[in-house]
Amino acid sequence: MHKIDNIQASTLFDALLSRMAAIGDPKIEVLSGYPANCSAWLTIYYQRRSDKWSFEWYDRAGYRRPTVLGSSAECLMREVSDRGASGQEMLLARRMLAEYGFFEA
Repeated sequence: MHKIDNIQASTLFDALLSRMAAIGDPKIEVLSGYPANCSAWLTIYYQRRSDKWSFEWYDRAGYRRPTVLGSSAECLMREVSDRGASGQEMLLARRMLAEYGFFEA
């Protein structure tokens, strides 16, 4: 039988709590696409229970804005309606994009 020290036990416990919190407060995908003046793909998530927004940028070669889409000044974000986001959450996400300058050129 292996002995687990206090640091390892604490780390395992923290990981377990984090996983349980994620299950109880899942990330809901709200908007996804290319913001204005950006060549990287952005996905905006919302967690209802904790009232937290998160932004994940995909700045890898396969996710760069294709040149066939035209000017990068245009916002090409789409509302993700099949993941459970409400109309209110989509509106709030669009407002945040505008506040941060990613909605219009």
